[in-house]
Amino acid sequence: MYNLIRSELFKLRKDRSFRVLLLITAILSLAYPLLYYFDHKSSGEPQFTGAEFLIQFIASNAYLIKFGVAALAGFFIANEYATGVMKTIASSGNDRGRLFTAKLIGFSVGAMAISLVFPIVSTTEVSLLSGFGHLPEGFDASFIPRALGLTLLYTAGYAAIGALFTAVFTESGKTIGFSMIFFLMIDTILGGLGEYIPFFTTVYDYSIFKLMNDIGKPSIASGDLPALLLVPVLTIVVSALLGILVFRRKEIK
Repeated sequence: MYNLIRSELFKLRKDRSFRVLLLITAILSLAYPLLYYFDHKSSGEPQFTGAEFLIQFIASNAYLIKFGVAALAGFFIANEYATGVMKTIASSGNDRGRLFTAKLIGFSVGAMAISLVFPIVSTTEVSLLSGFGHLPEGFDASFIPRALGLTLLYTAGYAAIGALFTAVFTESGKTIGFSMIFFLMIDTILGGLGEYIPFFTTVYDYSIFKLMNDIGKPSIASGDLPALLLVPVLTIVVSALLGILVFRRKEIK
C-alpha cells in the first residue's frame, strides 16, 4: 500500500495538468487582490490589510476548490482510463480497493495543495501591498490555522466525491462536466427540494456543501464543532467506500 501511495504522489508531482492548475490558481490569486487594490486606490477608499482580505474573501476559495477538484479528477484520474494506464494498473494483481484508495490519497493531496494557493498567495500579496494588519474584534488568533485546516479537510471531502465520479464515468470530459455541474448546482437543488420535502433540508444542513460556508466564521460554538468535523470525515469514508465498490465491479477497457 505504501508503494502504491508513493507511486501516486510521484505521478502527481509529474502530472502536467496538476502543474497547470496550480499555475492558473496562482495567477488568479495574484490578479484578484490587485483589482481591489487599484479600485480602492483610485477611489480613495482604505486598502484591505492581509488579515481583512483573508476574512472577507476566504469564501471565494470555495469556487476555486470546486473547479480544481473537478478538473484534477478528470485529468489526473479519469484520463488514465483513456490512455490505458488504468487497465494496466488494474491487471497488475493488486487489490482494486487498495488501488482506488491510493489514487484517492494522491488525488486528495493534489486538491488540497490547490485549495491553499488562493488564501496563502493572495493574503501574502495583500500583506506586501498594505501590511498584514490585525484580526478584527471577535476573531481570535486561532482563526487562521482553523480556517486553513478546515479548508484542507473539506477539500478532501470534495476530492472523495470527485474520485467517486471518476469511477462512475471513467471518461475525462464526462467527469469534469458532471462534477462541475454537480458542485455548482447541488446547493440550489437540495435547497429547492427542501421547500417541499423537509428531509432534504436536514440533509443539506448537515452536508459539506452547506457547512463549508462556516469555515470563515469568526468563531465556532463548541456545539457546532463536532458536526463541522465529522461531516467531511464521514463524506470521505462513504464516498471512498462507494468508489471502491464501483471500481471493483467496473469493467476497465
